[in-house]
Amino acid sequence: MMPQDSTPLIPLAAIGALALGHKIDAIKIVRQENSLSLKEAKEAVEAYQRAHPDLALQPSSEHKTSTSLWLSSIVIFIATACITWILLMFYRA
Repeated sequence: MMPQDSTPLIPLAAIGALALGHKIDAIKIVRQENSLSLKEAKEAVEAYQRAHPDLALQPSSEHKTSTSLWLSSIVIFIATACITWILLMFYRA
């Protein structure tokens, strides 16, 4: 699943997690989808954040709401379901 230039792909689920401020979840997703080490996945996510500063969250004293956690969970679940379906269709053929 890696491009020819060996730059790890950042799945939409990871981008969504970053947008919600869930960097650890984004790293887990990138690691799982690209079969990377923890260090490589962390570096890939941080490189993506540097390349896309518009995703940077402003420091805030507010706690994360249950709504953002719920939405993040839904995004991750849907992405995982889609990837599983694609893999099942690929290996079935």
